[in-house]
Amino acid sequence: MSTIAFTNEKHFSSGVLLALGKKVEVEEEVKIEALTLAYKNNSLENKDAVGGFIVDMLRSPITRIRLILMVAISFFCAIVYYGLSLNVVNLDTNLDMNVVLNVVAEMPVYGITVILLDKFGRKPLAIGTMWFNGTYKLLFIYTAELFPTVVKNTALGCMTQAGQIGAILSQVVVVLERLPFVVFAVCGIVGGMFAFYLPETLNQPLYDTFFGLEAGLV
Repeated sequence: MSTIAFTNEKHFSSGVLLALGKKVEVEEEVKIEALTLAYKNNSLENKDAVGGFIVDMLRSPITRIRLILMVAISFFCAIVYYGLSLNVVNLDTNLDMNVVLNVVAEMPVYGITVILLDKFGRKPLAIGTMWFNGTYKLLFIYTAELFPTVVKNTALGCMTQAGQIGAILSQVVVVLERLPFVVFAVCGIVGGMFAFYLPETLNQPLYDTFFGLEAGLV
């Protein structure tokens, strides 16, 4: 039957055989059905939902911890990133020169990040950017790889929103006379420490559902 199908440029599913006109399920299909049945009996009802919500992420222990950490990291990183840019007004030098130097110093960071991203991984660079730079563009890639497809956009939205709140508060920090750099240092250190609790996603499989994510970590 396979030869005939090949001759007619047709394709049979690898999990199905034809026998006397009836579909016979092979062992792999039986295993898939068993996993599906076990999943349906699981208390987390919305794991394989087409769309995901914040509630779904909070129900799963894995994504709940990751979401809290990424929101906190994004918040602290935004304070440092935007705060350093806005704090040039407090430096006792030429304002125009400060702005230009701030932009020029930031430009190489993006190129270096791209080069080192696949060499050292997401986690070390996330920690490094929090402690030494405050550039949070890397967090978008890291967040997308930490969460399954069904809630990827939701996780990115939460992370981005936390970053915008941090950006707003950074303007308040800038007017605190001598305290800005102390606040930036504390936020960077704390954010970097939070990143230690996140897993490395370099060369790791990306999952579509909660069930796939949890099964892959077993």
